[in-house]
Amino acid sequence: MLEKGKISPRQAGELMFITLLATVILLVPEITADLAGHDAWLATFVGSLFGLLTVGIIAWLGLKHPGKTIYQYAESVLGKYPGKLVGLAYVWIFLHLAAMVVRQFGDFLTTSFMVLTPLSVFNISLTALAALAVIMGLEVITRMSEFIILLVVSFLLLVITLSIGNWELNQLLPFMKDGIMPVLRGAIVPAAFHGEIVVLAVLIPFLTRPKAAFLSGTAAVTASALLLTMAVVGTLAVFGPELTTSFRFPIHLFVRSINIGKVLTRFEVVVMVTWVAGVFIKISVLYYCAALGTAQVFGLSEYRSTVLPLGVLITALSVLLFEDIAELVSFLAQAWPRFSISVYFFGLPFLLLLVTVIREKIFGHSFGGQQDE
Repeated sequence: MLEKGKISPRQAGELMFITLLATVILLVPEITADLAGHDAWLATFVGSLFGLLTVGIIAWLGLKHPGKTIYQYAESVLGKYPGKLVGLAYVWIFLHLAAMVVRQFGDFLTTSFMVLTPLSVFNISLTALAALAVIMGLEVITRMSEFIILLVVSFLLLVITLSIGNWELNQLLPFMKDGIMPVLRGAIVPAAFHGEIVVLAVLIPFLTRPKAAFLSGTAAVTASALLLTMAVVGTLAVFGPELTTSFRFPIHLFVRSINIGKVLTRFEVVVMVTWVAGVFIKISVLYYCAALGTAQVFGLSEYRSTVLPLGVLITALSVLLFEDIAELVSFLAQAWPRFSISVYFFGLPFLLLLVTVIREKIFGHSFGGQQDE
């Protein structure tokens, strides 16, 4: 077996929570405010819950194909070669996601903190650290996330609470002035970000209790949706939708706006360190899924041999895919949501579910049933 480690459902939920929240909180306030205006907070919450649909499908598939990742049961369901194509598609999407996250990481640091440092320095450093984590395995990544989740949740709740004195709730009004359509347009971006819960389809075989995958995924999506919505509410209440849209990283400026008696200030440095830790976990998870998938699709005996070449590819893509942060944000707001949801986060999982049901109900094929706790 390529991965011998096991993680508990609680650990899986924490890992998924960090993976979902790490980057969504950086860009979603700006994009949803542009699309949904005063109702960006509602669009954020509604869109985030899309992840629950993805969780339901992949948890069901995980139980119907016990002990197999999505790379493996894609071949069982669709046949060897079509299944390998699906597997390669998921390897690519995890690599693409990893490259985009590395680029967001580098752009955020070079535009907000260390403007004279070349982008490639941050990108190479983050990918190299993630490569070490991937080599050490899933259990090590999970143990690190157990510590980091405490920092992320604690500091996020702290800054939201301390910012309440700056809130002007009239900035959230009028409510649904232009009807439901702006909310639905704004919801598609957080929906795409929370569709990333599809990584759970790679991790289910390594859970100590695979039947708990649905609860783990549901808890991760719900917690991420609530915290993200709270952050968007705070950002809108402080800046309003117009200013929020004009800022490249509104959550960063939101944190900088906190000033308690001119004593408690400069929270952005602490939050930046916490955010970097969260991004590191997310990159490690995506990188791991891509490495494991590459090994399973090509029948390798060891996934660690793929880590170095995939790391080089992630770093190169992070620099070459987008000319600047404006192009990246435009891609995430327009092309990415429709493409990722229709193909990777809903389309292909639903196809696998549909073919599984048809082959079982009509042709009497058995895929192994459900795995006992």
